[in-house]
Amino acid sequence: MQTQRQPTALPFLFLTEMWERFGFYVVQGLLVLYMTKAFGFSDSDSYTIMGVFSALAYIAPFPGGIIADRLLGFKTAVVWGGILLSAGYAMLALSINWQYAFYGSLATIIVGNGLFKPNVSSLLGSLYTPDDPRRESGFTIFYIGINLGVLLSGGSGYIKECFGWQASFGLASLGLIIGLLTFCYGLKHLTAIKNVTYQVPQYASKLTKISIVIGCLIAIVLISALLQNQLLAKWLLPSAGIVLLIFLLLTAMRQAPADRKNLFSLIALILSSIIFWMIFLQLFFSANLFIDRLVDKTILGFHIPTTVFYALESVFVILLGPVYAWSWHVLSQNQRNPAPFNKFILAIMLVGLGFLILALSTYFPNANHLINPLWIACSYLFITMGEMLLSPIGLSAVTTLAPRHLVGMMMGIWFVATGFGGQFAGLLAKISAVPDAATGIDRQFAIYRTAFLDYTWIAVGVAIGLFALQFILKKWLAGKTK
Repeated sequence: MQTQRQPTALPFLFLTEMWERFGFYVVQGLLVLYMTKAFGFSDSDSYTIMGVFSALAYIAPFPGGIIADRLLGFKTAVVWGGILLSAGYAMLALSINWQYAFYGSLATIIVGNGLFKPNVSSLLGSLYTPDDPRRESGFTIFYIGINLGVLLSGGSGYIKECFGWQASFGLASLGLIIGLLTFCYGLKHLTAIKNVTYQVPQYASKLTKISIVIGCLIAIVLISALLQNQLLAKWLLPSAGIVLLIFLLLTAMRQAPADRKNLFSLIALILSSIIFWMIFLQLFFSANLFIDRLVDKTILGFHIPTTVFYALESVFVILLGPVYAWSWHVLSQNQRNPAPFNKFILAIMLVGLGFLILALSTYFPNANHLINPLWIACSYLFITMGEMLLSPIGLSAVTTLAPRHLVGMMMGIWFVATGFGGQFAGLLAKISAVPDAATGIDRQFAIYRTAFLDYTWIAVGVAIGLFALQFILKKWLAGKTK
């Protein structure tokens, strides 16, 4: 009989991820504001750079997962990634009025995220057997840790207003250092885990590590150049996505029948998640500027920075997380836990509903032509409910459905899907781009209303399509495995 108590390593992975997410969301929450205010970029250009950065930050875990699987091991990859992330945030703090440093810092963050992000989740997955009923609850608890970091990062707006951009980004770097120290202290609880690293021959390990360091430096230079060339980025990333999809399908076809069926199901879930993230990430794109410009941020006489609003999402995750974790555990014990496909469909519907609420809010400005912040809270509640149905469940599905020898790679691909969602989010956000600062309030309301309604219709259409796809996929896979 399996114990109901979670593994002792979970709290350390929880805290490590919490501090990493704190740093990342400090940057994610401020980046569009930083570009439009500190550098004077237009909405459209800011959305493009933000989209490419988001895409690459989440695509990088794909090679990062492979490197951990084949060469470094999960633990070493986490440490190296954390060091790069801390350095990238420190560079960003020094990039005021120096665009080359700005792009270089973003590139360093991307490479660091590639090594760090998939491998903490992969370590967590290795704590459970595939049929362990604690798995989804454990990942949901882990996801609460992520959102504690997001919640703490919401205060970066106050830091920015009091001490400037440099202090906020410097705080992100400090958060990574704390996370790394926590991880290193908790390594003793991971020493008993088997099959989480691949042993590298001792005589080759130093050469291999030096080669990876050189490769990371080259990647930083190339990504920095890519971020400055928007036309190349727009074409290169979608082309890479097509190549990656073909690679995934060919990989699935080469697996044994049982693994093939699971891998095709996982690929379908990953593709559907792209649409979810494309809409969800508008919280940091169009919704971020919408709140900054058109939402009343004075509550009970206190001014609330824009960054506090995106932290609402993490508040709801923390409040709802234990309920979701308990629900999945009870439903699993009673064999009534909904399939991941059904959870994903509902998740996409809920994120669409959240943006429908934002669209409706534009019809009801107050006497100062600003939106009541309660509209934002209501919208973010539904968006968060959708997130809780998709993100931790997706992480769990990867470690369950992927063949054991491909877990690190597929975890990386899960984050790649988020990355492509980020790129498409940048393109989708252009619907909401305000031409210039002189644009009238009524015109701004109309622009954002149109954009938010478009997001809603996209979500509804994809949810309906995914509902039909699950039946087609089940029938096709049943025929392929006979």
